[in-house]
Amino acid sequence: MNAKEFWVTVVALAAIGAVSVLVYRHVTRPPADLCRVCQRGLHPAVAYSLQMADGTRERACCPRCGMHLQIARPGAVNRAWATDLNTGTEILAPKATYVEGGDVAYCTMGEPPVRRAPEGVAEREYDRCLPTLIAFRTTEEAEAYRQQQGGRVLTYEQALQSVRMR
Repeated sequence: MNAKEFWVTVVALAAIGAVSVLVYRHVTRPPADLCRVCQRGLHPAVAYSLQMADGTRERACCPRCGMHLQIARPGAVNRAWATDLNTGTEILAPKATYVEGGDVAYCTMGEPPVRRAPEGVAEREYDRCLPTLIAFRTTEEAEAYRQQQGGRVLTYEQALQSVRMR
């Protein structure tokens, strides 16, 4: 192999490497404003944040997606924060009270909740974000929301268990 062939080969391999890195960074990982679990947009009113063991911070569109990530990667999460629906502020996830279900589906707004077969039969499709799981700073606030929108009030551990079961 002469010098010209050698350098052409080196440049070609470098180009292949550069394209591979770009594809990995921009195609295999969703943009920062998308949920790492379901690829939907982040919703400031119900977002969930995770501090990973490596120091990075991951964001999910809702507590259900964030808890899915926690369960899927045990030991990889150091801390988690939920967003209080009433104030929009982050609170430590284990200290929050959650409402599961209810009438408002924050992550799936604008998307049809059921698929209708030609015969008229309605079928709910699986959606990682359903039933809705939202956080509140206090049990009283969660209970007030539940009385207006329905659902059931859960502790952090109960919410994790519900996510594990679905």
